[in-house]
Amino acid sequence: METIQAKNTEPRVEKSCAVLVKKAYQDHLKDFTKAKNFLDIDKSERNKFEEFLSDDYQELNQYEDFFDYVNQAGLCFDRVKGGREVYWRWQLSWGGPSDDFRLYDNGDLEYWYLDWGDGACVNVKDEIFQNIMENFKDLSQPCD
Repeated sequence: METIQAKNTEPRVEKSCAVLVKKAYQDHLKDFTKAKNFLDIDKSERNKFEEFLSDDYQELNQYEDFFDYVNQAGLCFDRVKGGREVYWRWQLSWGGPSDDFRLYDNGDLEYWYLDWGDGACVNVKDEIFQNIMENFKDLSQPCD
């Protein structure tokens, strides 16, 4: 069997997670910041802001508030206890690729991008994701 490459085309090279993780994180940051700015405005007041009447914001109208958006954005929030690591995980997607946020007991927060035997992370310092993770964690604590 012989592989033939078409003229004037580049061979397809899979990018590593280390190359993709920063852009994936920045895309999430942009989307969640946009949603928060829009959804933190009372629903009855949103149509008074011309910038929010564009098609870019219409898909966000289906959510009651930012908490509703966040709640529907991920697959699960759980406590992971595996090996030496124990952390809270907000899983956004799974399969190949998958991504999640991990909040460790020491307060460190990371965004992970994983794809079949490859993975990379970035440290998260942005307040929007720190608040989301802390809120999920607080809601997940057992009641005494």
